[in-house]
Amino acid sequence: MKTRKFFILFGISFFSVNVIAQGNPPTLDWGGRIQADATRFDNDVFSYGNGTELRRARLYVRGNLSDEWDYRVQYDFAPEDPELKDGYVRYNGFENTRITLGNFKQFSSLEELTSSNNITFTERALLNSLVTSRRLGVGIQHWNERYSVAVSTYTHEANNLVRGSGVASRFVYRPELGDTLFHLGVNIAREEDDDDVVRIRARPESHQDDHRIVNTDKISGIDTYNKLGFEAAFVNGRFSGQAEYVQQNLERDVGSDLDFEGYYAYVSYFLTNDSRPYSNTDAAFGTVSPSSRGGAWEVAARVSHLDLNSIDIMGGAADTVTFGVNYYMTRNLRFAANYVMADSDDIAGDDDPHSLVFRLRWTF
Repeated sequence: MKTRKFFILFGISFFSVNVIAQGNPPTLDWGGRIQADATRFDNDVFSYGNGTELRRARLYVRGNLSDEWDYRVQYDFAPEDPELKDGYVRYNGFENTRITLGNFKQFSSLEELTSSNNITFTERALLNSLVTSRRLGVGIQHWNERYSVAVSTYTHEANNLVRGSGVASRFVYRPELGDTLFHLGVNIAREEDDDDVVRIRARPESHQDDHRIVNTDKISGIDTYNKLGFEAAFVNGRFSGQAEYVQQNLERDVGSDLDFEGYYAYVSYFLTNDSRPYSNTDAAFGTVSPSSRGGAWEVAARVSHLDLNSIDIMGGAADTVTFGVNYYMTRNLRFAANYVMADSDDIAGDDDPHSLVFRLRWTF
């Protein structure tokens, strides 16, 4: 695995030097995001801590190395989760195709691939704990109006919090329905962990407190694990909906295989004359730009479920219902309020916390 990582990093360095040597001067742009939260809990068994936090505080630099190459480096300075997020170079020399080398989001679920700036709720749904995010690897994407396809092979996280290897692929189809966007997708992945140990856990869709409402603890003797996800979304003017289902199968050296699963579904509606933007390139949603100087107002509701009980592993099961309101003052400034009602089974301690979350999101 160290050899693979070395060659990936060597390749990034080689291509960066090569494209710079072609004579086109590199460009540089910078920016970032701040997401600040205030959270209050109620109806909780484990006495969750109310308070405020800097959920994300990121800075990035990006630009072009040549007409066909670009790059991006992004670091999160948030006190609870400081880490490198993006660090890659990308080749764009083929029509409707790009090749990415470095640390980037692997091709997993729709909600994961939608930026935290652009997800409808303050936190992603419970099933996100089953999904692979950023890893060091190589990926290729191709798209047109009707479909998007992506494949990648990858190894560790940049900070080595997860060490292993995997391959992933994603296919999205968009039938022609006039002004209505209809997104149908499937994503699969097969992974190995260097320590043959896996732990899956999730907060109750509120990040302020460290307590996990469901938690498998460390599961040893894992040979490989497979992930399968189905995606659906549509947008028709002000109205949109989105849903996903993910199943994770863990193959064990000793004992029966394990199966965990989760799903969510939500609807949203803009009270103003606005709509959720969508990118065929990433097959994911983009940033809302209000259509008027008064900003954009959106209301939304979501249900989600995660089940981490299988055979002899009893990690618990939980459901949530979330109601959200978003005010997009400008493209760069957004205020959000979420009320999350969680319900867990007896195995998870019958913990049913309710949380009220306020967020300010500013990008620059």
